[in-house]
Order: sequence, then structure tokens, then C-alpha cells
Amino acid sequence: MTLFVEEGETLGEFAAEHGAVAHSRSESRDDPLSVLDEEDRIFANEDLLRIDHVPDQNKIVGRNNQIETVARRLKPTISGGTGKGTLLLGKSGSGKTLVTRYVSREVVDRGEENDVRIGRAVIDCAQRRSEVQTVIHLAKRLNEPDETGVTIPHSGIATGAYYDRLWQVIDALYDAIIVVLDEIDRLAPPDDVQNVPPEEADDSKLLMQLSRAGEENDVDASITVIGISNDLKYGDRLDTRVESSFSPDEIVFPAYDANQLGDILTRRRDAYREDVLTDDVIPLCSAFSAQEHGDARRAIDLFRLAGEVARDDDAERVREEHVRVANDDAEVTRIQDLIRGCPTQAKIAIGALATMDEFSERSAFKATEMYRVYRAFAEAIDTNVLGKKRITDQLREYETLKIIDMKRTSDGYREGTYLQLSLLDDSALILQTIGLD
Repeated sequence: MTLFVEEGETLGEFAAEHGAVAHSRSESRDDPLSVLDEEDRIFANEDLLRIDHVPDQNKIVGRNNQIETVARRLKPTISGGTGKGTLLLGKSGSGKTLVTRYVSREVVDRGEENDVRIGRAVIDCAQRRSEVQTVIHLAKRLNEPDETGVTIPHSGIATGAYYDRLWQVIDALYDAIIVVLDEIDRLAPPDDVQNVPPEEADDSKLLMQLSRAGEENDVDASITVIGISNDLKYGDRLDTRVESSFSPDEIVFPAYDANQLGDILTRRRDAYREDVLTDDVIPLCSAFSAQEHGDARRAIDLFRLAGEVARDDDAERVREEHVRVANDDAEVTRIQDLIRGCPTQAKIAIGALATMDEFSERSAFKATEMYRVYRAFAEAIDTNVLGKKRITDQLREYETLKIIDMKRTSDGYREGTYLQLSLLDDSALILQTIGLD
């Protein structure tokens, strides 16, 4: 099969030909710092469109049942008791983290009214990637070293010692703790990693420690754990001992439809100045995002990006064309965000896989096939060529980010098993993104 874009053409040239663009379009100014003194003609309060912004309940759409259920699970903590372990399951952008942040914030406030000290920690497991890193971050988030006298080093002590310091912090400062483990499935071993007993997986060990801390007399304070996962079958993977101690209820969050996404954006339109938005902006943002599995994060982000495009164009209003440009840019930006900081060697391998996908009739490839193309690419840009195992190990990082799917498969008894790779994102988009590098 032909694997080259065109003879002599680089991925950067491919990116430009296929519409990949730099985000800012404004013309250069004689005084580039003059923008600091100008009034923003588009946005009134851009913070309302931040992904981590937690709105009031009247701005949370279509999740009343889920809010009530999570509130019931956390209600005992208001009086210092232990809430019910819970797993929130659903696709990305379906409101799981938003609802949890909102309800847990309200519970902490109610606890203060009852003179109950409730600690709350929301941990992104995708950024921690191991049991010990998650425990370190949890202890740091809850600790007040001036009050506890406890220090949490970045490294250098055993995992058990980190747990001991976490228990000290909790008992010194709190009557009850709410621990939210966002994307808890990122601590589970990949599907193709063999011979890892369920009880040895990082997520199982973490949940076991947290859910049994009171039973084992590690802490006097109560600990309630909420796990959040995009994997609807995550609960089925838990070790039986974890199921017994954690014993979670599962709450499934359905995807938003276009009307609900429109309602979400309408309730945040006060992020913009009055009369800045044309009538077609919100429906178009909602329609694009509904196509992406009803992702509210995507809708809000696109809504904000459209305003930024209009501002960069020095436009007086945000119009349909600004949404369409923002949508094109958002696709590239999304991948850029995912692979930001990605080692050059991994980018070469991802680029090799994307090239195979783009310029052949197949969508899945053996790791040995990908490696041959990777090696050709690496040699072409005069960089070191890593071994096949090191390259596939680097690619596992991007399997958890849902860019690549890796699974062990077989063509039959005589052929044996092999590692099969396929892209979960559009190959041209991947090539544009890596080409922009």
C-alpha cells in the first residue's frame, strides 16, 4: 500500500492543505499590548464558559434525578456519618463531574451549618495514573500543614506511609470526608495487559484502602467515595473484595440531546454581552455537539471558541461562520490538548499509524506493520529509532486517552496472537495535528 502523502510532502504541508490553522486570526498591531486596555466587546463574563465552572442548580439541565440520587447518597455526611459508595457512569460530557461537584459543595456547606467539618477532594485519576500518585494528591489536597504538622513528600516513602499520613490529616482536620475519583478507570490495567490479578490493580487497592479505613480503625472520621467513569461496564471489573467493602450503587447518566444542549448554552448566554449573539449560534453549537455523543463540555467549549474567533476577527457579533470556524479548529485543538507533551517518538508512531489508516483501505494493523512505518519516518527525520516494545509501551498512554485502540488478537492457531492497533480518531485530523508541530 502507498503510505506517503505525496513525494516530498511533509506532514506540515499536509496539515496546511487540509485546513489546519493557527487559532488566532487577528492582524498584528503596532502596539500588541494595547489589547490589555481595550474593553472586551464580545464577552461579559467569560468565566461562565470555563469547563471547571460549577453553576447554580438553575443552570444544570436535565439532571434533577441524578442530583437527587447523589444528594441522598451523601446526606449522612452532613451529620458526620458515612454516605453510600457510588459509581457515576456515562459518556464524557454527560454531567457526572458537574453534578458531583455541585452536590458535594452543597453538602459541605450544610455540614458547616451543623458544625460538622467535611473535607472534599475531587481527584482526576487520569492525571495521577497510579495508586500512590493518587494518594499523594489526595493527602495534599486535604492537608493544612500549618495545622496538622504533617508533610506530604512528592516521593521517597512507601505507599503505606503515604496512607498513614493521609489518615493523620483526615483525623486532625475533619469529621467526614468525600472523595471523588474522577475517571477512576484510568487506574485499572489496560485490557491487553495480562496476568494482573484484580486485587493487585491500582484502582482496586485504592478503593479497598479508602472503603475499609474506618473498619480497620485507620481513621475516626467517615469516608465516602464516589467513583466516576466513562466506561459503563467499569463496575463489572472490580475485585469481589472491593465490591464487598465499597459496595457501590451505580447511577447512569444518559447523553444530552440537542434540545438539552441548547438549553445548557442558553442558561450560560450571559457570558456574552447583550445582543452580541445572532439567533443561529446556540442551535448550531448544540447541533455540532449532539453529533459528538451529546457532550456538554464540547458544547460549552465550542460556544466559547466561537466568541473567541469573532473577537479575533474584530467582529461586532458572533455569527454562524464563527461557529463553523471554531468547530474546525476545536477538532484540531482537542487532539493537540490530548497529545500535548507527548514524546516525539510517540508522535512519530501515532503519525505512522494515522498515515496507514489514511492512505490504505484498512483500519486495523499489526504492531509489526506500524513499527516498520514508524522506523521509516524516524529515519527520514534523522532521529533515534526505538525498539518495537518501547514504542508500543509509549502508545499505551494514548490508548487510555481514547486516541488508539490496542488489543491482542489472533488469526488462528497456526498464526498465534499479535497486538492489533487502530485509531479511534479521524486519521486526517491526527495528521493535521501532528503536522502542525
